[in-house]
Amino acid sequence: MPEQVGWGEGTAYPDEDALIAHLATLVNDSSPEILQGIGDDAAVLAPDLVWTVDPQVDGIHFRRDFSSPYDVGWKALAVNLSDLAAMGALPIGALVSLILGEGDAADAEPIYAGLGACARTYGCPVVGGDVARGLGLSVSVSVIGRAANPPPGRFGAQPGDVIAITGTLGESAAGLAVLRDPALRDLPGAVESIERHRRPHPRLVEGQALAPFVHAMMDVSDGIATDLRRLARRSGVQLHVDLDALPMHDDTPPIARALGLVPGVLAATGGEDYELVMALAADDVERCGIPLTVIGQVGEGPAGIRFTGEGADNALRGWDHLA
Repeated sequence: MPEQVGWGEGTAYPDEDALIAHLATLVNDSSPEILQGIGDDAAVLAPDLVWTVDPQVDGIHFRRDFSSPYDVGWKALAVNLSDLAAMGALPIGALVSLILGEGDAADAEPIYAGLGACARTYGCPVVGGDVARGLGLSVSVSVIGRAANPPPGRFGAQPGDVIAITGTLGESAAGLAVLRDPALRDLPGAVESIERHRRPHPRLVEGQALAPFVHAMMDVSDGIATDLRRLARRSGVQLHVDLDALPMHDDTPPIARALGLVPGVLAATGGEDYELVMALAADDVERCGIPLTVIGQVGEGPAGIRFTGEGADNALRGWDHLA
């Protein structure tokens, strides 16, 4: 029985998605008030509330030599707002849990300054939370929002849909690469790429505008090579994605090539883009009124992704916390 299992004696799962799928069997996520539970960017509570949570953990989500406390605070809220954007929701408010390690007390003020700046920018008041001592620094934020239209989720992609995305991909990953290798800092766009990595901007306005048109939508946090695989499994469809069609800022390909990478591969696997990727009818790409780039199609077949273009490999993956 699980209650008799000691520390380190439980089952180890091969990847993050397998672990989450198993953990979901151990808890109850169903009630008349829950419209969508585990498996999407956020839960949906009747009639129109959307609820999400995400942490930022020192050494995993950020490095102190790469980001300031202000940056960490901004990003901690922004990534949660991106989950709301994927559900077509706008924020109501946020709760913050701040864990301070030894010597971290002086960092609380600038972390909250960054949180506050992001909160004011996107209209998401911080309404409460908790502060505790721990072995290391982490900031966990939970945001609740309201959707004007039924939240799309990841489960509605249909054969015949196109796959489209807002904005550009790969810039955050390029910025992280520049931070890791100072020799790249003289390349055009290096400073802007670093800023994109440190302070993402969630697509809240776009998400709300897109929600009535899309059949499925999610934000790009772990790279489309991983995130679209999740959408494919949730919808039970096969996605065909052209790496050569992935939108990138003009300065991203030179940084990718300096790293010895095919630009499209960096764009597909780098992650932390916080753009919105979706499946929708081809006619709605223009009709929705939001600038989008079509990067592929939805087809029938075993759930998964088939890549084409330079560097194509169906085994491409983005970030996985357990890999």
